[in-house]
Amino acid sequence: MIRSIIVREPGGERELALPCVIGSDSESALRVPGFDHGNGIELFVDNDCLLVRQRGSQEIFLDGVPLQSEEPQVFSAASIITVGDVRLHLLCWSAEAQLLELRHLEGNETIAPLRTETASSIADADSDIRISVDERPDLVGTRSPAPVVSSREKHSWRFWGALVAVAVLLGTSVMLLASFERVEVVSQPQDAKVSARGLSWSAPGAVFVLPGERQILVAKEGYKTVSRTLSVVRDQSIRLDVRLDMLPGIIDIDTGGVEGVAFVDGAEVGTVPGSVELPAGTRTLVVKAERYLDVVETLEVTGRGVRQPLLMSLQPSWGKLAVTTANAGAVLKINELTQLALPATVDLPAGLHRLEVMADGAKPWRSAVLVKAGETQQIGPIELGAPDMVVQLRSRPSGAEITVNGVYRGRTPAEVDLVPGVEHEILLSLQGYDSARRSVFAESGRRAELTVELSAVLVGLTVQGEPSGAEVFQGGRLLGTAPLTTRLTAQRHQLEVRKDGLQSQTLNVDLSAAIARSVDYRLVPVGRANDWAPPQAAVKSASGVLLRLMPTAAVTLGSERREQGRRANEFQRQVEFTRPFYLGTREVTNGEFRRFRPKHVSGFIGRRTLDLDGHPVTSITWSDAVEYCNWLSEQDGLPPAYEKQAGKWTLRQPVTTGYRLPTEAEWEFVARYAGTVTALRRYEWGDALPPPQGFANLAGTEVASEMAQVLEGWQDEYPAVAPPGKFPANALGIFDMTGNVSEWVHDTYVSFDPAAGGKDPLGPAAGNRRVVKGSSWKTSSFSELRPAWREAADAGSQTIGFRVARYAE
Repeated sequence: MIRSIIVREPGGERELALPCVIGSDSESALRVPGFDHGNGIELFVDNDCLLVRQRGSQEIFLDGVPLQSEEPQVFSAASIITVGDVRLHLLCWSAEAQLLELRHLEGNETIAPLRTETASSIADADSDIRISVDERPDLVGTRSPAPVVSSREKHSWRFWGALVAVAVLLGTSVMLLASFERVEVVSQPQDAKVSARGLSWSAPGAVFVLPGERQILVAKEGYKTVSRTLSVVRDQSIRLDVRLDMLPGIIDIDTGGVEGVAFVDGAEVGTVPGSVELPAGTRTLVVKAERYLDVVETLEVTGRGVRQPLLMSLQPSWGKLAVTTANAGAVLKINELTQLALPATVDLPAGLHRLEVMADGAKPWRSAVLVKAGETQQIGPIELGAPDMVVQLRSRPSGAEITVNGVYRGRTPAEVDLVPGVEHEILLSLQGYDSARRSVFAESGRRAELTVELSAVLVGLTVQGEPSGAEVFQGGRLLGTAPLTTRLTAQRHQLEVRKDGLQSQTLNVDLSAAIARSVDYRLVPVGRANDWAPPQAAVKSASGVLLRLMPTAAVTLGSERREQGRRANEFQRQVEFTRPFYLGTREVTNGEFRRFRPKHVSGFIGRRTLDLDGHPVTSITWSDAVEYCNWLSEQDGLPPAYEKQAGKWTLRQPVTTGYRLPTEAEWEFVARYAGTVTALRRYEWGDALPPPQGFANLAGTEVASEMAQVLEGWQDEYPAVAPPGKFPANALGIFDMTGNVSEWVHDTYVSFDPAAGGKDPLGPAAGNRRVVKGSSWKTSSFSELRPAWREAADAGSQTIGFRVARYAE
């Protein structure tokens, strides 16, 4: 947090603490003669923003606008406060530097304006042109005077006339040359040729033209010429910045006469064979032609109008298929779509094709044929035999396996082709049922139907479990209420057990061995895993810290606008805790932290040590606390909660059950908790001040000799930190959420987050500073005792520690 500012005066620099008053009275931190008696300004900081407020009625200006009395306004970097003959210029305001410059005006001396308009500009419509015009002083007064002829020289009138004519001619030439104005031209590439229409002359990087509307040309071989019309004014220098676009290259594509379409980097550019224009660089060229394989070529295009020949040989992607048959009137079906009279020769894409040859009174011929690109595949002559007998097979229930003469032929219902003239043995098998056999003599061309009733094999099954009274279903059919005993077919079954308010459970039961079975179920609440068990009320970490299970609830966090002591960053938001979590009952100590980092030192305050093993650990950064959490997760065999991404620690998603810092919402909820049916408290102990005596370790009268401000009427026995747990626990059994040390929490700090709240919030997604919650042993303000109070920090402090948290499941 910014607490001071550097003031630069004519006599040197000095540092002022903020807030401060600038005026002419003796009580002003910075005395400036420009202010009338009793008038001045007050500088103060709010959320790292510098604000200014007028004192008195003297006319004071901020960036030319009068300040309004008692109304604070933002004093931002580069702004100027003017009062009388004094200017206060804020040169810099950031977390790294704060600098205010004091300027005095004497007599009628005028300070130069902040922005000096010394040039006008001409902006061309094209983004690659920039023209700058600078005003130049009048050169007339600096020109050399005309030569003076001595009156004592005696010449004839003819000599004098010739001399005058020469002088006039030279003068005219000089005046004409003096009338030319220089136009500076800066081009990319640099060696472009510059010229102008009309009377002009060129030099490297410039062209000289007469005043008026002039057309300037910039050209280079292999690039597009740029033409610009400028308004040239006498005694003004003009600069013209030009970027010339390179001409595309010309690629002459030869495909050996095959017509196709060319694509470059995925975009169609024209037909081939022929020429295409392409920008310079590495390009991927694809040529597509009907019945040919695509050709891909990577080439380096030179550009600058250079022609490049390219030969692309295309390979055929189609072949021919010739089919003949010995049966009259036969037809060919290809891929179950095309039907042709035989004999036939057809063009087909290279690859595998399904063929079927059919004729009346004959058995169809079916096969798969591989067609090769650029070749002709000969099939036939094909002789079709006598047609099979077709049997439509059904079973009750359906789904029985069909075996004909020991060969598997599918499941019922199905059509089965039988070779004519012989007897076939048909076997139907279905798990849970007795097999059925049938014999069929096949007659050529005949169609028949066969339906078989299968006899079930029933097996006893008992279904029982917790809670009792659940309903048992099979495929949507209610079998009864558990505990249940029934008989099902000797096969695999899928049962579903249901009860209101609980998650249904699926039971897979295998009765195929025809042996009676018993199965158990256990129903859990909706949204829980089948092996779910309620989390324990408390757990202990490997370091010995006790963590208690916190309740779930929907609450309003933050503070109302009218709440006394409220800061602008304590915005209200609705939060719902749905995932149960554990919170450490006390802060992590030096001894516990040194098991992770043995050389850590919390330091001293004067002659008092903060480094005893039993003291809460301090002087650690937010990252130190996060790394400790991951280390503690490893000790307890839990998955780490944090991982590094782009050099920064972040919570793994979804958030694991490993140790982590509590979120700001969790911390505030626990500190303000007052019971399941009671609204959150304003303070940890209740809604009113002062806190009960002996409630917490705060800045009381015991440190009055060492601190400029203490908490009025408060006294405890600890002048610095106290061992955790020395003061009473709150309603949830958590110690020291008020006083002792402030605590790091997980959230990134922003002064206001419109997206805050919702279910189990984790805070803003990005930021450089982290939220600090809770008062400390140095707290001397009653407003900072409210759990809604929040601050930001980016470094360790002797007043900041932490406690651990983790999700229960």
